[in-house]
Amino acid sequence: MPQTNTTNFISVTLRMQTGVQLALFLTLTIGAVYGETGFFLNTRRVQENAQPIEAEVEALVRSSFYAADPTVVTIPRWLGNISSPEISAVVSARLQQQDSNIISVDLSEANDESEIIDSVASLVIVLSNHFDMPLDRILVVGFAEGAHLAGGVAAKVQQDLGRQLSQITALDPSSGAELDHKLSQADAEFVEVVHTNAGGEGTWERLGHVDYYPNGGQTQPGCTTDSCSHERAFELLAEMWSPENDFVSARCGSVETLSASSCRWSTHKMGQKQEEQPASGIYFLETQQSSPFSRGAYFISFL
Repeated sequence: MPQTNTTNFISVTLRMQTGVQLALFLTLTIGAVYGETGFFLNTRRVQENAQPIEAEVEALVRSSFYAADPTVVTIPRWLGNISSPEISAVVSARLQQQDSNIISVDLSEANDESEIIDSVASLVIVLSNHFDMPLDRILVVGFAEGAHLAGGVAAKVQQDLGRQLSQITALDPSSGAELDHKLSQADAEFVEVVHTNAGGEGTWERLGHVDYYPNGGQTQPGCTTDSCSHERAFELLAEMWSPENDFVSARCGSVETLSASSCRWSTHKMGQKQEEQPASGIYFLETQQSSPFSRGAYFISFL
Protein backbone atom coordinates (compact mmCIF):
# COMPACT_ATOMS: atom_id res chain seq x y z
CA MET A 1 0.00 0.00 0.00
CA PRO A 2 1.42 3.45 -0.91
CA GLN A 3 2.59 5.50 2.06
CA THR A 4 -0.04 8.23 1.48
CA ASN A 5 -2.88 5.71 1.53
CA THR A 6 -1.46 4.06 4.63
CA THR A 7 -1.28 7.40 6.41
CA ASN A 8 -4.88 8.21 5.44
CA PHE A 9 -6.03 4.77 6.62
CA ILE A 10 -4.34 5.20 10.00
CA SER A 11 -5.78 8.71 10.35
CA VAL A 12 -9.33 7.52 9.63
CA THR A 13 -8.91 4.58 12.01
CA LEU A 14 -7.71 6.84 14.81
CA ARG A 15 -10.60 9.23 14.24
CA MET A 16 -13.07 6.32 14.39
CA GLN A 17 -11.49 5.01 17.60
CA THR A 18 -11.55 8.49 19.08
CA GLY A 19 -15.22 8.85 18.12
CA VAL A 20 -16.12 5.53 19.75
CA GLN A 21 -14.17 6.44 22.88
CA LEU A 22 -15.89 9.83 23.03
CA ALA A 23 -19.34 8.25 22.63
CA LEU A 24 -18.54 5.75 25.38
CA PHE A 25 -17.24 8.53 27.61
CA LEU A 26 -20.39 10.59 27.08
CA THR A 27 -22.59 7.55 27.77
CA LEU A 28 -20.76 6.80 31.01
CA THR A 29 -20.77 10.46 31.99
CA ILE A 30 -24.52 10.81 31.41
CA GLY A 31 -25.10 7.60 33.35
CA ALA A 32 -23.01 8.89 36.22
CA VAL A 33 -24.79 12.25 36.26
CA TYR A 34 -28.35 10.94 35.99
CA GLY A 35 -27.99 7.42 37.37
CA GLU A 36 -30.59 4.74 36.87
CA THR A 37 -33.82 3.81 38.57
CA GLY A 38 -33.71 0.34 40.12
CA PHE A 39 -36.52 -2.13 40.83
CA PHE A 40 -36.83 -4.86 43.45
CA LEU A 41 -39.59 -7.43 43.88
CA ASN A 42 -41.10 -8.89 47.04
CA THR A 43 -43.88 -11.47 47.17
CA ARG A 44 -45.04 -13.87 49.85
CA ARG A 45 -42.63 -16.34 48.27
CA VAL A 46 -39.76 -13.85 48.50
CA GLN A 47 -40.43 -11.74 51.59
CA GLU A 48 -36.97 -11.35 53.08
CA ASN A 49 -34.53 -10.82 50.22
CA ALA A 50 -36.02 -8.69 47.49
CA GLN A 51 -35.24 -9.80 43.93
CA PRO A 52 -33.66 -7.23 41.60
CA ILE A 53 -35.72 -7.00 38.42
CA GLU A 54 -35.89 -4.91 35.27
CA ALA A 55 -38.83 -3.43 33.40
CA GLU A 56 -38.59 -6.18 30.81
CA VAL A 57 -40.79 -9.18 30.06
CA GLU A 58 -38.01 -11.78 30.33
CA ALA A 59 -36.75 -10.40 33.65
CA LEU A 60 -40.25 -10.53 35.14
CA VAL A 61 -40.92 -14.04 33.81
CA ARG A 62 -37.71 -15.27 35.45
CA SER A 63 -38.61 -13.66 38.78
CA SER A 64 -41.24 -14.51 41.40
CA PHE A 65 -43.68 -12.10 39.76
CA TYR A 66 -47.15 -13.65 39.47
CA ALA A 67 -49.51 -11.81 37.12
CA ALA A 68 -52.64 -13.18 38.80
CA ASP A 69 -51.81 -11.25 41.99
CA PRO A 70 -52.36 -7.49 42.34
CA THR A 71 -49.29 -5.27 42.21
CA VAL A 72 -48.15 -2.44 44.44
CA VAL A 73 -45.46 -0.09 43.14
CA THR A 74 -43.88 1.81 46.02
CA ILE A 75 -41.77 4.94 45.50
CA PRO A 76 -39.65 6.23 48.41
CA ARG A 77 -38.42 9.70 49.31
CA TRP A 78 -35.84 11.38 47.06
CA LEU A 79 -32.72 9.17 46.82
CA GLY A 80 -34.46 6.52 48.94
CA ASN A 81 -33.62 2.85 48.46
CA ILE A 82 -34.96 -0.58 49.39
CA SER A 83 -33.54 -0.16 52.89
CA SER A 84 -35.61 2.98 53.48
CA PRO A 85 -38.19 2.41 56.22
CA GLU A 86 -41.12 3.46 54.01
CA ILE A 87 -40.30 0.61 51.62
CA SER A 88 -40.20 -1.96 54.42
CA ALA A 89 -43.47 -0.62 55.81
CA VAL A 90 -45.30 -1.00 52.49
CA VAL A 91 -43.94 -4.51 51.89
CA SER A 92 -44.83 -5.69 55.38
CA ALA A 93 -48.27 -4.04 55.52
CA ARG A 94 -49.39 -5.39 52.17
CA LEU A 95 -48.06 -8.94 52.44
CA GLN A 96 -49.67 -9.31 55.87
CA GLN A 97 -53.03 -8.89 54.17
CA GLN A 98 -52.85 -10.57 50.76
CA ASP A 99 -50.73 -12.17 48.05
CA SER A 100 -49.25 -9.35 46.02
CA ASN A 101 -46.32 -8.33 43.88
CA ILE A 102 -44.58 -5.48 45.69
CA ILE A 103 -42.25 -3.66 43.32
CA SER A 104 -40.02 -1.22 45.20
CA VAL A 105 -38.36 1.61 43.31
CA ASP A 106 -34.73 2.24 44.23
CA LEU A 107 -33.74 5.87 43.77
CA SER A 108 -30.30 5.69 45.40
CA GLU A 109 -28.56 6.15 42.04
CA ALA A 110 -31.31 8.13 40.31
CA ASN A 111 -31.47 11.90 40.49
CA ASP A 112 -33.32 12.93 37.34
CA GLU A 113 -37.08 13.33 37.74
CA SER A 114 -37.92 12.64 34.09
CA GLU A 115 -35.80 9.48 33.99
CA ILE A 116 -37.45 8.18 37.16
CA ILE A 117 -40.97 8.84 35.89
CA ASP A 118 -40.26 7.34 32.47
CA SER A 119 -38.65 4.23 33.98
CA VAL A 120 -41.46 3.49 36.43
CA ALA A 121 -44.14 4.25 33.84
CA SER A 122 -42.41 1.85 31.42
CA LEU A 123 -42.64 -0.88 34.05
CA VAL A 124 -46.36 -0.28 34.55
CA ILE A 125 -46.92 -0.32 30.80
CA VAL A 126 -45.06 -3.64 30.49
CA LEU A 127 -47.35 -5.11 33.16
CA SER A 128 -50.42 -3.86 31.31
CA ASN A 129 -49.41 -4.71 27.75
CA HIS A 130 -47.51 -7.97 28.21
CA PHE A 131 -49.10 -9.52 31.29
CA ASP A 132 -52.68 -8.34 30.74
CA MET A 133 -52.72 -6.75 34.18
CA PRO A 134 -55.65 -4.31 34.47
CA LEU A 135 -54.64 -0.87 35.71
CA ASP A 136 -57.17 -1.19 38.53
CA ARG A 137 -54.99 -3.98 39.96
CA ILE A 138 -51.93 -1.72 40.16
CA LEU A 139 -51.65 0.56 43.19
CA VAL A 140 -48.91 3.19 43.30
CA VAL A 141 -47.77 4.33 46.76
CA GLY A 142 -45.43 7.28 47.24
CA PHE A 143 -43.84 8.81 50.34
CA ALA A 144 -42.60 12.43 50.57
CA GLU A 145 -41.18 13.36 47.12
CA GLY A 146 -42.17 9.87 46.02
CA ALA A 147 -45.82 10.94 46.20
CA HIS A 148 -45.27 13.53 43.47
CA LEU A 149 -43.21 11.06 41.44
CA ALA A 150 -46.15 8.64 41.73
CA GLY A 151 -48.38 11.33 40.24
CA GLY A 152 -45.91 11.86 37.42
CA VAL A 153 -45.81 8.13 36.71
CA ALA A 154 -49.61 7.95 36.59
CA ALA A 155 -49.79 10.95 34.27
CA LYS A 156 -47.21 9.36 31.93
CA VAL A 157 -49.12 6.06 31.91
CA GLN A 158 -52.32 7.90 30.99
CA GLN A 159 -50.51 9.78 28.25
CA ASP A 160 -49.09 6.59 26.72
CA LEU A 161 -52.01 4.20 27.24
CA GLY A 162 -54.96 6.57 27.17
CA ARG A 163 -56.21 5.08 30.44
CA GLN A 164 -55.81 6.09 34.08
CA LEU A 165 -54.39 4.19 36.98
CA SER A 166 -57.09 3.37 39.49
CA GLN A 167 -55.45 4.70 42.66
CA ILE A 168 -52.50 6.53 44.17
CA THR A 169 -51.85 6.50 47.90
CA ALA A 170 -49.68 9.47 48.86
CA LEU A 171 -48.01 9.42 52.27
CA ASP A 172 -47.12 12.85 53.71
CA PRO A 173 -46.12 14.43 50.39
CA SER A 174 -43.44 17.10 50.41
CA SER A 175 -44.30 20.52 49.04
CA GLY A 176 -43.17 19.38 45.59
CA ALA A 177 -41.59 22.77 44.98
CA GLU A 178 -38.35 21.15 43.85
CA LEU A 179 -40.08 18.92 41.28
CA ASP A 180 -41.64 19.60 37.89
CA HIS A 181 -44.69 17.41 38.48
CA LYS A 182 -46.89 18.02 41.51
CA LEU A 183 -49.41 15.37 42.57
CA SER A 184 -53.04 16.24 41.77
CA GLN A 185 -56.51 14.72 41.51
CA ALA A 186 -56.06 14.52 37.75
CA ASP A 187 -53.31 11.91 38.03
CA ALA A 188 -55.50 8.87 38.84
CA GLU A 189 -59.13 7.88 39.21
CA PHE A 190 -58.71 8.12 42.98
CA VAL A 191 -55.95 9.91 44.85
CA GLU A 192 -55.84 9.58 48.63
CA VAL A 193 -53.37 11.61 50.67
CA VAL A 194 -52.27 11.23 54.30
CA HIS A 195 -50.75 14.38 55.87
CA THR A 196 -48.82 13.82 59.10
CA ASN A 197 -46.23 16.63 59.13
CA ALA A 198 -47.86 19.50 57.26
CA GLY A 199 -45.76 22.64 57.42
CA GLY A 200 -42.66 20.62 58.31
CA GLU A 201 -41.37 17.96 55.93
CA GLY A 202 -44.85 17.65 54.45
CA THR A 203 -47.40 20.07 53.00
CA TRP A 204 -50.77 21.46 54.07
CA GLU A 205 -51.92 21.65 50.46
CA ARG A 206 -54.87 19.52 49.46
CA LEU A 207 -53.63 17.30 46.63
CA GLY A 208 -56.08 14.41 46.30
CA HIS A 209 -59.74 13.53 46.07
CA VAL A 210 -59.48 12.72 49.77
CA ASP A 211 -56.90 14.31 52.08
CA TYR A 212 -56.58 12.94 55.62
CA TYR A 213 -55.05 14.99 58.43
CA PRO A 214 -54.52 12.64 61.41
CA ASN A 215 -54.38 14.60 64.67
CA GLY A 216 -54.60 17.84 62.70
CA GLY A 217 -51.94 16.77 60.20
CA GLN A 218 -48.96 18.59 61.69
CA THR A 219 -47.59 16.85 64.78
CA GLN A 220 -48.27 13.24 65.69
CA PRO A 221 -48.76 11.86 69.24
CA GLY A 222 -45.50 10.80 70.83
CA CYS A 223 -43.38 12.73 68.29
CA THR A 224 -41.03 15.56 69.18
CA THR A 225 -39.40 15.98 65.75
CA ASP A 226 -40.63 16.65 62.23
CA SER A 227 -38.99 13.45 61.05
CA CYS A 228 -40.99 11.36 63.52
CA SER A 229 -44.31 12.93 62.47
CA HIS A 230 -43.34 12.70 58.79
CA GLU A 231 -42.62 8.97 58.99
CA ARG A 232 -45.78 8.26 60.99
CA ALA A 233 -47.62 8.38 57.63
CA PHE A 234 -46.27 5.00 56.51
CA GLU A 235 -46.46 3.55 60.02
CA LEU A 236 -50.25 3.87 59.75
CA LEU A 237 -50.41 1.74 56.60
CA ALA A 238 -50.67 -1.67 58.28
CA GLU A 239 -53.92 -0.63 59.99
CA MET A 240 -55.20 1.30 56.97
CA TRP A 241 -55.02 -1.88 54.90
CA SER A 242 -56.24 -4.22 57.64
CA PRO A 243 -59.81 -5.61 57.75
CA GLU A 244 -59.81 -4.35 61.34
CA ASN A 245 -59.20 -0.77 60.17
CA ASP A 246 -60.78 1.51 62.76
CA PHE A 247 -59.56 4.92 61.62
CA VAL A 248 -63.00 6.53 61.86
CA SER A 249 -62.80 9.92 60.14
CA ALA A 250 -64.69 13.20 60.13
CA ARG A 251 -65.20 15.41 57.07
CA CYS A 252 -64.12 19.00 57.55
CA GLY A 253 -64.77 22.24 55.73
CA SER A 254 -61.14 23.36 55.58
CA VAL A 255 -57.73 22.78 57.13
CA GLU A 256 -58.48 25.68 59.47
CA THR A 257 -61.31 23.68 61.09
CA LEU A 258 -59.50 20.38 61.68
CA SER A 259 -60.80 19.25 65.06
CA ALA A 260 -63.09 16.66 66.60
CA SER A 261 -65.77 19.21 67.40
CA SER A 262 -65.67 21.22 64.15
CA CYS A 263 -65.94 18.40 61.62
CA ARG A 264 -68.83 16.14 60.65
CA TRP A 265 -68.22 12.56 61.73
CA SER A 266 -69.06 9.68 59.41
CA THR A 267 -68.63 5.93 59.17
CA HIS A 268 -65.81 6.32 56.64
CA LYS A 269 -62.40 5.08 57.73
CA MET A 270 -59.05 6.35 56.47
CA GLY A 271 -57.63 4.02 53.82
CA GLN A 272 -60.68 1.77 53.76
CA LYS A 273 -61.44 0.25 50.37
CA GLN A 274 -65.04 0.64 49.32
CA GLU A 275 -67.04 -0.11 46.20
CA GLU A 276 -67.74 3.60 45.96
CA GLN A 277 -65.18 6.31 46.60
CA PRO A 278 -65.68 8.32 49.80
CA ALA A 279 -66.95 11.87 49.39
CA SER A 280 -64.18 14.14 48.23
CA GLY A 281 -62.81 16.50 50.80
CA ILE A 282 -60.68 17.00 53.89
CA TYR A 283 -60.85 14.49 56.75
CA PHE A 284 -59.78 14.59 60.39
CA LEU A 285 -59.15 11.70 62.78
CA GLU A 286 -57.28 11.03 65.99
CA THR A 287 -54.75 8.28 66.61
CA GLN A 288 -52.78 6.80 69.46
CA GLN A 289 -49.06 7.42 69.82
CA SER A 290 -48.11 3.81 69.14
CA SER A 291 -49.50 0.70 67.46
CA PRO A 292 -52.36 -0.04 67.42
CA PHE A 293 -52.83 3.58 66.32
CA SER A 294 -56.57 3.67 65.70
CA ARG A 295 -58.92 5.07 68.34
CA GLY A 296 -62.04 3.85 66.57
CA ALA A 297 -65.10 4.21 68.80
CA TYR A 298 -63.43 6.91 70.89
CA PHE A 299 -65.43 9.55 69.04
CA ILE A 300 -68.50 7.49 68.17
CA SER A 301 -70.55 9.93 70.25
CA PHE A 302 -69.97 12.50 67.50
CA LEU A 303 -71.55 10.32 64.79
